[in-house]
Amino acid sequence: MFKKIPYQDSSAILRHVKLSEEAAKLVDVGAAPADVIDLLTDAALYIDLTHFFCHALPMREVIWWTCNSLELRNDDWTVAELRTIQECKQWVKEPQEGLRRRIEQQMQKIKNDRAVRWLAQAVVWNGSGSIVPVGFPVVMPAEFLYAKAAAGAINTAAVLPEWKGYQKFYQSTFSMALDLAKGGPGLMKNRIGDK
Repeated sequence: MFKKIPYQDSSAILRHVKLSEEAAKLVDVGAAPADVIDLLTDAALYIDLTHFFCHALPMREVIWWTCNSLELRNDDWTVAELRTIQECKQWVKEPQEGLRRRIEQQMQKIKNDRAVRWLAQAVVWNGSGSIVPVGFPVVMPAEFLYAKAAAGAINTAAVLPEWKGYQKFYQSTFSMALDLAKGGPGLMKNRIGDK
């Protein structure tokens, strides 16, 4: 069913995801990814669903999805954060080490509680290069560390800065994720205007 989620069942995905207690009681590890997505959607377990998509989709699609999700709230980001989102999108298109390191430097100037910082962290932790400063022995990130950062970015953007549009935000982001999973571009035409 999904071109970009090539698993017959969800066990390979869920072994990397720590579901909430509520989700863990509902989800059958042997279920097809589409069934898990439907179940988590119907139960409105959006945080768990975000983590599922971030671990199910390929790395570059996850970062692309995260960029596009954060763009739904462009009016809430600073000029520097908007620039960082654009550079993260550029990295997805042309994953170069110099750009990854520049994103890492910009990330240091963004507060920890900002969704854009977690997006940048996902790029830094993507697995293509060392996660320690240049000149130190190479240390590669743990497997799927980028997915945890990407999920943190999307889930943070859903609620911070505070607004009333978090449910519409999640619905839009999941529509994008499903489009990506089916092989589409994962884009939304309009931003969410409900603050």
